[in-house]
Amino acid sequence: MFNQNQFIMKKLFTLFAAMVTFVALNAQNTADLEVVGFSPSQTSTTPVQSIDLGSTDGLSLYILFKNNGPATPAANDTILLATSINGEMVPAASLMALGAQLASLPLNTTVPLGAQGGTILTADQMNDMVGEGSFELCMTVYLFGETTDDNAANNTACVTINRGTTGINELEGEVNVYPNPATTVINIDNAEGAQISVYDLSGRMVSNVESASANQTIDASNLAKGMYIVRIANGNNVITKKVNVVR
Repeated sequence: MFNQNQFIMKKLFTLFAAMVTFVALNAQNTADLEVVGFSPSQTSTTPVQSIDLGSTDGLSLYILFKNNGPATPAANDTILLATSINGEMVPAASLMALGAQLASLPLNTTVPLGAQGGTILTADQMNDMVGEGSFELCMTVYLFGETTDDNAANNTACVTINRGTTGINELEGEVNVYPNPATTVINIDNAEGAQISVYDLSGRMVSNVESASANQTIDASNLAKGMYIVRIANGNNVITKKVNVVR
């Protein structure tokens, strides 16, 4: 009987140890992805509550992500990002591609992610979906695979977009980007204090000025010929201009 009890106790201990190991292994595969909010600047991790746009402006926005840990997603996990406008889901193929970047996020660090200079929606897309006025844009992150996200409460963030507002139209009317086409230099007038970023059409930033002067110049002498996007962000006001560089 004693040997039988020893055998049973040994089996129970083995089973208990296996359960502890199973729980520990699964705990290591638990992450907490968080959508902190949105920023109009790739260098800012402070979320904004609203963004003003002119009726011809595209929506350039960076999504602020954070992984609170304890684990990072596995290489074969699937991370999906879904966008909604006024509560209705909308296609967001360009945003879905950002999911792969979340796997390499450092723990407990807010990181702004974006694609093609931060462009989320074009003016034509917004005209088709909402027209002018205000709308609410929300982003939700989903994690599937070996790693689980046990805290869904922080997976969604929203921002109010105001289209056709007076303030941004005044700013757009004041800012002057020239010459177009450009050869060796791009001039930006009346954008004092704004962040000015220049992107090629692949979304690569080729020039950046954190705080522009009233008459800012951008060296274009080393840029390859082609079309570039000049993004001017001043607080919540963001406008974009296209400039063609020729040789």
